[in-house]
Amino acid sequence: MKDLDMDDAEWELLDLEWHQGFAFVEGALLVEERARDVYLMLQREGRTPAEQACQAATEQFPASPLVEGEPLWRHRVHRHLLRDARADYYALPRYFARYGYHPLQALPVRVCRGLQSLGHDHWRDQCRAYFCHDYGQEVIDGAQPERLALVHPVPENWPAGSVLFSDGDKVFLGARAIASAEQQVRGTNHPAYQVISGQVCRGGVVLHQKDGSPLPIANPDGFQMLAWRWGTDGHSVIVQAQQGSSIAYEYFYRIDNVDLATFSVLNERYAKDARRAYYLTGKTLRYVGDFRLLNRVQSVFDAGGRILSQSEAADPYFAVDDQFVYCNGTRLRGADGPSFRHLGFDYYADRHRVYRRSKPLDVDVESFVVAQLERGEGNYSPLLVGDRHGPLGSDGVIDDIMLQEWSAYFEAHPQLQDYWWHRLQAPSASTAQALRSIGSGFELGSQVHFHGRPINGLDAGSFKLLDTHLCGDANGLYLIPFHRAETRVPERFSSACADHYRALGGPYLTDGQRVFCHSVFYQVPEPMAKADLASFESCGHGWARDKGAVYYYGARKKPLDPAHTRVMGSYAFTATLMFAAGKPLEVEFSPEEVMVPHPDFLQLGTRKLFCGRRPVSAKRIDLASLEFVAQRYARDKQRFYQYDGYATLSEISAEQYHQALKKAPAGDADSESLAF
Repeated sequence: MKDLDMDDAEWELLDLEWHQGFAFVEGALLVEERARDVYLMLQREGRTPAEQACQAATEQFPASPLVEGEPLWRHRVHRHLLRDARADYYALPRYFARYGYHPLQALPVRVCRGLQSLGHDHWRDQCRAYFCHDYGQEVIDGAQPERLALVHPVPENWPAGSVLFSDGDKVFLGARAIASAEQQVRGTNHPAYQVISGQVCRGGVVLHQKDGSPLPIANPDGFQMLAWRWGTDGHSVIVQAQQGSSIAYEYFYRIDNVDLATFSVLNERYAKDARRAYYLTGKTLRYVGDFRLLNRVQSVFDAGGRILSQSEAADPYFAVDDQFVYCNGTRLRGADGPSFRHLGFDYYADRHRVYRRSKPLDVDVESFVVAQLERGEGNYSPLLVGDRHGPLGSDGVIDDIMLQEWSAYFEAHPQLQDYWWHRLQAPSASTAQALRSIGSGFELGSQVHFHGRPINGLDAGSFKLLDTHLCGDANGLYLIPFHRAETRVPERFSSACADHYRALGGPYLTDGQRVFCHSVFYQVPEPMAKADLASFESCGHGWARDKGAVYYYGARKKPLDPAHTRVMGSYAFTATLMFAAGKPLEVEFSPEEVMVPHPDFLQLGTRKLFCGRRPVSAKRIDLASLEFVAQRYARDKQRFYQYDGYATLSEISAEQYHQALKKAPAGDADSESLAF
């Protein structure tokens, strides 16, 4: 201890327990701070330190950042501060409180003698001042520790990072200097906001508008926060908004001409005065009658889906007035405010229709139900959602698993009659037939079977496979489930008879009335609302056209005139425009020099070569003689190349080239496979 300049009155020696390179103190594991989240996978509950260390070693977690056999001390006052012969460490408080282990942050400097608390997680010793928070300890650079003190008293429950300290020369927020002591600095009624030299700041930064410029505030000294993101300076309302969610850009704006006498904040997103309502993004809503938040219900169900109890709270996204409904600040077209209500989970309804969030559903309002079955110990079944015609999304296609999932609900609700479930309980008059396999997991008999399960709602007499991922019958066209096929049923995307199905080439198909694009094989084909079936043609590699437009994987490409657009491989071009895989390619060219030696490659005479939209260096490629002889192999008069499938042509030897062609599949080695 003497070599470390330690006072034994300030430090206590800890009794460490070591197992396989992992150190424990009082049963809690000490871990490397930089790998702190790795240990979230450690199973701690009911396990000894030795058992925890065994799992950590087996799964190759980083070992404790200490040396076995060396002593470790803990500060008697600052209980998160540890020390050994090599460094001082800060044990992150939040991780121990939540997860029961100590990530150790190695500090860049030693803490000196005389460490004392200034309150609000601020500390000082004889040499420095420190700000200690849930996820680290920081030195307050430039602070004079002996003079550091609170600027003004604040409640004990204020976040430590929002408390102002000063040493007489500078004002500090957390570990940052935000102003000089000569500037007028004061707090507000909200811990995150300050007024510095007549400017309102958040976290020491002047409030700024969306474009980054300072927000003009008429009366900064009168600034106060009202609630959540809404504040005022006594003249206007000042709002903290943001762009994005996972990565958010915060900015502020001002609402003028607000009736402050009647202004009230309803929640984080909505506010109102006597004349208008306001939404967080800056929308102003002229409401009718009484503007209010919708009540959201939270139900507790029993094993039969009966409601045992309900509680209500304000909905964070929906509001209503005496006539209209608002979702995220936008009037919900056609929705009836007086009858609009929350049904549970993500479902809402008025007297006309049911909604999933803001999307109207094609279901029967009167018979629509939403429930969950309690399965003991707080566990619940998946949501049961549907109407008298069937579970939501089934479109009448139902298997035995669905029947079983709903049985307990209908048995517990005898007042519900003439639902799909009741109709399927009637004994079938048809005679069972031997099953005949037709592929893709389907068997035909008196019913259609899919992966061994009888499927109600499919017509066995007309059912057939249409392609690898689609099937149909007299009642419609369906997507064959790809993921979890053993538990799911075909999903209808058209009510047209399967006899009207026709593949149009590539991802395009028709049901005889509309054109669909099936761009993702495990998702239902999307109808192309504006496509003209009579003139529609697939051009290959995702491109298509009709008399009015050019399309790429179903998306309309407005700049391209179908009458003057040529398609070659993944490229489409007119006399002045070039598109690669649906996106514009900025390059000067003349149509006469355009060549596409491979669907992914564009060659402009002997000048330029592109893969997709990326230019490919042609310094060592003789463009005049370049040819692709297989999907992944090319040659010119001097060299051989391999295409990696992305954007690179790599030179290979003649031997590698010929060996690769011998191993390539027969179709791939044939240059005809590159036709487009």
